[in-house]
Amino acid sequence: MKSNGNKKLANLIIAGVNKAGSTSLFHYLTAHPNICGSKDKETCYFLPLLYNEGLQPISAYEAQFTHCTNSRYRLEATPAYIFGGEKIASEIQHTLEDVKIIIILKNPVDRLVSFYQRKKATFQLPEELNLREYVKLCLSKSPEELELRENQVYTGISLGMYYQFIEPWLKIFGNNIKVVFFDDFKKDTSSFMKDLAGWMDINQGFYENFEFDIKNKSLNYKNRMLHRFAVSANNAGQRFWRTNPDLKKRILGVYYKFNGSSFKNRDVDAETLKFLRTHFSPANEELCKILNSYNITNLPKWMEKANVPV
Repeated sequence: MKSNGNKKLANLIIAGVNKAGSTSLFHYLTAHPNICGSKDKETCYFLPLLYNEGLQPISAYEAQFTHCTNSRYRLEATPAYIFGGEKIASEIQHTLEDVKIIIILKNPVDRLVSFYQRKKATFQLPEELNLREYVKLCLSKSPEELELRENQVYTGISLGMYYQFIEPWLKIFGNNIKVVFFDDFKKDTSSFMKDLAGWMDINQGFYENFEFDIKNKSLNYKNRMLHRFAVSANNAGQRFWRTNPDLKKRILGVYYKFNGSSFKNRDVDAETLKFLRTHFSPANEELCKILNSYNITNLPKWMEKANVPV
């Protein structure tokens, strides 16, 4: 059922991957006058398919964009969509008309570390769990166990095997999909955003003097009880904070000075990082082959075996 001709649904989606800058990218895009963001950054509308569950009525998806009356693009960002492979990609293509897809990839080792730190900072992993122990837990889960919602927190390794998920998206969306890399996003954000705007055929000059600040950065805390309250307040008021970004920025600035902290170095050890680089190397090579076969050739170094540190 293609019902996007009434301009009530998304026609631009950040579909992958999580902990690769998707929150910042969503905010930078929705600042553009030609782009309107969904009420919730992650609508998760198509995500139940990942767990073989049914979708809500399409009216629930339409409700995310009722404020987007005159925008050329209606954007949502649910970076876990990519992991649904063909079943989510084909449903999006079937439901939405002329939708453009953005997938931003990050070195799977760096993504795993960021994912692990985020889960600890939001109390989804025990405070005392170090990276080595977390990796062991991830590897101990069977593929069937990792498909369960309750084990999503242990998908740090399995979801770093990007080659297992990405090809259906490339096949289904063709010229309407753009694969980009966190490395480029971080290195020169202005050029990155102007290139993306060019692909969408909207004004690139908007990002010439744009103020880029990092969103959803994983940070640790000093006082656990205070941070638990802060996390709850952030989750409960996501729509409010998204429509009042300056207020959120000021409050976060004060909060991080008072209760922010860096993650403990002992949580992330060099031996585990070395193991992860070796573990992901074959998967990165396969990803490289797939992307090259679709004429995506300007790839980051982590995708090349010769550049994997030992």
